[in-house]
Formats: sequence, structure tokens, C-alpha cells
Amino acid sequence: MNTPLFSSHSERLPALKNTRVDFAVQVLLDHYLEPLGVNPFTAYVNTLMDFPTLETGTSRTLFEETLAWVEKQSPPTYTQGISNVFSRRYSFAAEDRLKTLDLIAFEKIVIDVVASLTEKPAIDLSPRPLRPLTAEDVRGALKVHAPNIYPEGVYVTSFIDHGPGRRMVLSSERLVEYLLGHFKNDVIPFHSKGSHQGIYTVGFSGEERHLHPQLITPHLNDLVIRIVPDFLG
Repeated sequence: MNTPLFSSHSERLPALKNTRVDFAVQVLLDHYLEPLGVNPFTAYVNTLMDFPTLETGTSRTLFEETLAWVEKQSPPTYTQGISNVFSRRYSFAAEDRLKTLDLIAFEKIVIDVVASLTEKPAIDLSPRPLRPLTAEDVRGALKVHAPNIYPEGVYVTSFIDHGPGRRMVLSSERLVEYLLGHFKNDVIPFHSKGSHQGIYTVGFSGEERHLHPQLITPHLNDLVIRIVPDFLG
């Protein structure tokens, strides 16, 4: 599996709509925002309460904002000058506006996400908790959907910065235990690109020679998309 489990976005989307809406929104937002270097959890749509006093009435992360419109099954309705996209919560200062994403561009992204998830067959918007699972449940699902991967030899390793150009291992878990730990907390893990996480064949290693030959971090999203529907209540 040195390529993703899905050959195209059109193949991936129906499978994604069988997962849970919070996870699906995160996956689709990452598709649009990652190339811009924008984190949907640390960027905000801030809206003035009383123009032109510049007193901010509401402030929601891009993730919260997009999820809310998906749950309404409605495209967003923003007013230029009343709302904008910022790097700080509740700020309306010009210096805090995002440089790579403005309100019009974000509105188009939200419209696309809403349309993708609500066009028939639409994603289930009801709360869908993960059912109680065991390691054998996860191992069995991986065997079905990734039969060429030996899960006991896959470690998900996280890092933290440790000085300029250096990083230190924060945690390292076998794939089954890593996924199960999230699932037990009713969390569907999302994996973004970057140097903060990697897939290795040796636990607690950050050496290039121990990188997994078949899996990279974004592949885990495709694995999760495949296995999670069977685990939802």
C-alpha cells in the first residue's frame, strides 16, 4: 500500500460520507486549507456585534463554522465588513487577518463542503458514537481493508520540537493500540501532513531508515475512512 486506498476524490467521498460528520468536515477542510497553511482549529471567523463599533460578537474556529453550516444543510451567508477570517479569536484588527485566506474564499470552501456532504446520498447528521471495541475488532478491520499491512510492525510516532531543526519523540504506539485508544474516547483520529507525526517500523524511532515502506501519515485517514463505518453505533 504505497498509494492511498482511494484512487480519486470522487471514489473517496461516498466512503467518507459513511463516517461521522465531524470527521468528514475535518477531512474536507484539510483538502482546501492545508495547501494554504491554515489550521481550521486555530483560525477564526469573527463577526461584529454592532457595526461600526468594532465590538466582536461571535468568534468560531473555521472547523466550528463549517460544521455548523453542514448541520444546517445550508450555504453560508456572510456580510463583507461584518465578518472576516482572523488568526486570533475575537480580534477584528487588520494585522490579525489571515494573509492566505479571506472571507470570500472561505465562503466558497464552506459552500463546497456543505454541498459535498448534503447532496444525496447525504451524510448522517445524527450523533453517532463509536461502539465499544476491542483490539481484535480493530485488528480484524485492518486485515480486511489493508491485508498487505502487518499491524504489529506499524508504529504511529509523534514528535515535539526540540530546538532549531531538532525534534524529540513524544509518543509511539503500535497502530492497533493507537487507533483503539482514540476510539475508546469516541474520537475518530485525523492525520495531517507535517513533521509532527510519522509511521515507522520501530517504536520510538525517528530515523529515516525506520520509516514504514508502505504507509505515510495521510494514508491513515484513508484507513480510518474504510474501517470506521462498521464501528459506529
